[in-house]
Amino acid sequence: MASTSRNASQRRNTSRSQQSIIVSQAEIQHVEIDQQVRAILNFILCHSANKVPIKHNDLVPLTDGKAEVNKRLPLVTQLLEKRYGIKLVQLEGNPKRYICIAEAPPTSTFELTAAQRPQFTLLYIILTYVFLRGCHLEESKLFTMLDTLGVNVHEEHEYFGSDISKLVEETFVKQEYLKRERSQLNPFDDPKITYSWGQRAKREFTYQQIVQFASKLFNQDVSFFQKQLMMAEAMDNPEGLPAPTPAADSTNTSYTDCNSFMESQQ
Repeated sequence: MASTSRNASQRRNTSRSQQSIIVSQAEIQHVEIDQQVRAILNFILCHSANKVPIKHNDLVPLTDGKAEVNKRLPLVTQLLEKRYGIKLVQLEGNPKRYICIAEAPPTSTFELTAAQRPQFTLLYIILTYVFLRGCHLEESKLFTMLDTLGVNVHEEHEYFGSDISKLVEETFVKQEYLKRERSQLNPFDDPKITYSWGQRAKREFTYQQIVQFASKLFNQDVSFFQKQLMMAEAMDNPEGLPAPTPAADSTNTSYTDCNSFMESQQ
């Protein structure tokens, strides 16, 4: 089971890497590093720090038109990788947007700045909890979990600072770490807000990393979280996994067991 899960994870990561802008030598050899290339490169570098996706249309004014952007983007992509170790990835959906991913992401929080560590820690806790609760979590349950950790999103925290609710509801969402969805069955019900992993989170982190973290955090063997791992991978790549069989009905039981365990930790 673990082997199948790892293979599925590898297929998913390969698929995602293929979504980065494909650069061919044929496209690059006819383009020189001119002022328009430098303008696009500088714009991307300047806007990559805040991690908010870069819109394709924002690059057009830097050149002589949309066709010139498309012509120069492969060379810009190559320069970003070779000079700065940054991979330019196009996000799914419209309008066309890009994010910058470090080819060598930090392996420890000690590699982050003092200002980055609290945000990264909070983000990792949230992504882990969303994953363990089925990759789709109501906002009220997320905030309740944080409250049990002594983190009231509406109050200033000694480590995480102030405006925690804004960090979760806006910043992480704009950065594509979290996907925040609002639904309302009828006009008389209060709107329901749920969170899931955003596109950036799925490219910077792996479910295997989360499983390893959860295993250490809850002092459980990694096999305890295999059903959650398989569920997450099935949601990302439903056509790549075998169809459920009657013998696989124990997935629901395992998921319930994990939820019960999570509740017991609160």
